[in-house]
Amino acid sequence: MLGNEAPAYDMGLEILGLASVVFPADEGDEASSALPLLWGELTDWVELHPAEAGQAEAYMVDAAREWLLVEGDRAAERRYFDRWLHDVLGFEHRPDEL
Repeated sequence: MLGNEAPAYDMGLEILGLASVVFPADEGDEASSALPLLWGELTDWVELHPAEAGQAEAYMVDAAREWLLVEGDRAAERRYFDRWLHDVLGFEHRPDEL
């Protein structure tokens, strides 16, 4: 995706697969559940709304670039997931997140 000539959707599926199996079950790391959710939603967007594929794929590229900047910094990761899952993709906050 970043510097790769493969379509963003194909790379998004690859990231989804890696995020689904590479991260440990939890260990208190939000990324273990939020990354598969984020990439599942982005790839589903392409599949369910083909007319919006261009926008979804542009978001995939942005999300991948931004992840490289925040990975490993738990506070930055939290802001990243808050922005992508809630502000961009429209997931509602759970009551314990408010």
